[in-house]
Amino acid sequence: MGNHHIRLTSSEVGGLWANYVADTMFVCVYKYYIAKVEDEEIKKVLMHALDLAQQHVEIITKIFKEEGHAIPHGFTEKDVTENAPRLFSDEVFLFYTKHMTKGALVTYGAILDSQQ
Repeated sequence: MGNHHIRLTSSEVGGLWANYVADTMFVCVYKYYIAKVEDEEIKKVLMHALDLAQQHVEIITKIFKEEGHAIPHGFTEKDVTENAPRLFSDEVFLFYTKHMTKGALVTYGAILDSQQ
C-alpha cells in the first residue's frame, strides 16, 4: 500500500490552534511564576507544567508545519516580564495550575470527543 495521508479536519485545526495559543500563554505565565516562587515543591510542579506547555507548543508547531498550515502567533517572551514585582503567593501559583489543568483536560477531551 502507498502512503495515504488524511488531512486534518477544520475542528482539529481549530482545536490545535486554540491549544497552541493557550499553551504559549501558559509558557509565559509559568516562566513568571517560576521566577517568583519560593517553595521548592511548588516550583517543581510549576516547572513540570512549563515543560508540558513547551512540549505541546513544539508538537503542535510540528503538526502545523507537516500539514502546511500557518503557525499561530501566540504569546511570546515579549508578553511577559519575569522581573516584574511579585503579584501572588506560591499557593496562588499552585491554585492557578490546578484549575488550568482541569480546564485543559476538558478542552483536550472535547477535541477527542469531536473526532467520534
